[in-house]
Amino acid sequence: MAANIRQGLISAEDLVELQLDRIRSLDPSLESFSEVFEATAKARARQLDDEARRGEFRGALHGVPVAVKDLFWVAGTAPNAGGVVFRDVIAPENAVVVDRLESAGAIIVGKLRMSEAALAAHHPDLPTPKNPWDPDAWIGASSSGNAAATAAGLCFGSIGTDTGGSIRFPSAAAGLTGLKPTFGNVSTVNSVEFAQSLDHVGPIARSAHDCSLLFDVIRDPDVQFADNGLPMTFGIDPRFIGECDAATTKVIENAMEVLQALGVSFVEVHLPSVEPMVDDWTPTCAVEAAVFHESTFRERPEQYGPQVRDLLLQGLNLGAVEYERMIRRRASFRREFANAMSEVDGLLLQVTGVSGPDAKYMEEIGVGEEWRRKIMLATCPINFVGLPSLTLPGGQTEAGRPIGFQLVGTHNSELRLLELGRRFQTMTQYHEAHPSGF
Repeated sequence: MAANIRQGLISAEDLVELQLDRIRSLDPSLESFSEVFEATAKARARQLDDEARRGEFRGALHGVPVAVKDLFWVAGTAPNAGGVVFRDVIAPENAVVVDRLESAGAIIVGKLRMSEAALAAHHPDLPTPKNPWDPDAWIGASSSGNAAATAAGLCFGSIGTDTGGSIRFPSAAAGLTGLKPTFGNVSTVNSVEFAQSLDHVGPIARSAHDCSLLFDVIRDPDVQFADNGLPMTFGIDPRFIGECDAATTKVIENAMEVLQALGVSFVEVHLPSVEPMVDDWTPTCAVEAAVFHESTFRERPEQYGPQVRDLLLQGLNLGAVEYERMIRRRASFRREFANAMSEVDGLLLQVTGVSGPDAKYMEEIGVGEEWRRKIMLATCPINFVGLPSLTLPGGQTEAGRPIGFQLVGTHNSELRLLELGRRFQTMTQYHEAHPSGF
């Protein structure tokens, strides 16, 4: 669409009108948008068209409608973060990532619903976005609105966050491509924190190509990235594959075959035990979320949903000695993980061990052993080490629900992962599938 606008084949104003029409007609059943910026999007489109007629283009996204998760500041609006406690707070300026999108010519058509405070549950007084592939299917947490809107074609791409899987879960659940960059490579300035040391900002789009365009716009321009040359050597840990159901295992095996045809070689690796990090993820998030939310939580605890309320209480009450133990376990895990990856360029992992889970199933398992082994095993430990991860669609269940997998890279290897993702998608069509009716 950016190329079409540049060539004069479509105007930004017409494109925005088309997107707004889709949102009006389709989003009532999905409830992916928390706010739609109809007037400002139209005005910005007219301005960008005027500039285009003069031969002036702001950047790679000139005139392209995108949306952002509702925890980023957008000047003049409330950063709700999936709750109600900040509904009267008006952002005085944009988040850095929003400024970067607009500097490249993107049109922000709205903000997207999310689980409360970027945890797992949606606020009981607010809608939960529906998966356009199947309304009974899980849409992932917490960038749920991102996945629903992007998969349904209500925006051409979106920006989400990932603290323990919240770019990867929704991307896999909705048949999308999602990039969790290296920690710190995309700014979190002027956004509502969940866990400051684990939060990652990244793009969700239909393809690795589109993720590349978005990432190039929002990333820190001063970072020196690893070259994107191939071939590469990826590690496979049999213990992780052993936690996958048959459909997910088949997706991993098929992905290996395609990647091998692209010149990627695979070797067996043995990662350190990740269970301590899975166990430490919730209390770590509890402490860091409590730091951010403490004043509002003490003033208006009743405005928080029960899951977030319990989390914040846990964070406020956690003892210093136990917190220090968590810090030391994390440091030890990072060293052991780096040693395990010393001979490879990345890892091929599942996103979840359960393919196409029901939303009801996710509610029923809670945060018990099945959640630990089947859902969080391959995602939240990657946040603790800060490595980049690219989620790609790799197949579907018998019922037609998407299944994704992730390629985890070394620090600052995003461009290499995205190039590999582009090549994978030239040989497959999984990313071209659309949910019926959208």
